[in-house]
Amino acid sequence: MRFFAMAGWSMDPKLEMTRQWIMRADDDLRLAELIQKDKDPVYWAIAFHAQQCAEKALKGVLTFHDIRAGKTHNIENLIRLSSPVVDGLEKLNEQAKTLSVYAVDSRYPVPHGDISNNEAIEAVETARKIFECVLNTLPDLKKLPQE
Repeated sequence: MRFFAMAGWSMDPKLEMTRQWIMRADDDLRLAELIQKDKDPVYWAIAFHAQQCAEKALKGVLTFHDIRAGKTHNIENLIRLSSPVVDGLEKLNEQAKTLSVYAVDSRYPVPHGDISNNEAIEAVETARKIFECVLNTLPDLKKLPQE
């Protein structure tokens, strides 16, 4: 799915920032899915991009609703902040707990081991669910009036 790639499209700055967050979340989900399809997938990269998708989608909806999240990679905290404006997020909180770890730990060697195929698959599924919840809450940003 490609989002609103219209060069020179001008809109309200808050809406444009929301659009940028959502576009980048979509890119991260697509990257995770592309890596999954590789004959020799890199599981840590799949998990990292899944986490990034969830984080950016949540920051996009928070931006749209003027809710400040601060600098954080903590998906649980972002879900807590987003839940009042996004139906269905609370039920994903338990699944989403592992995503926060992939923000940093997945990119560096750590003593607790590598990410498995099943963990990577679960990360993508969780990120996709969060992304879809957010998309179902936001208006179609392509159809909003231009300035």
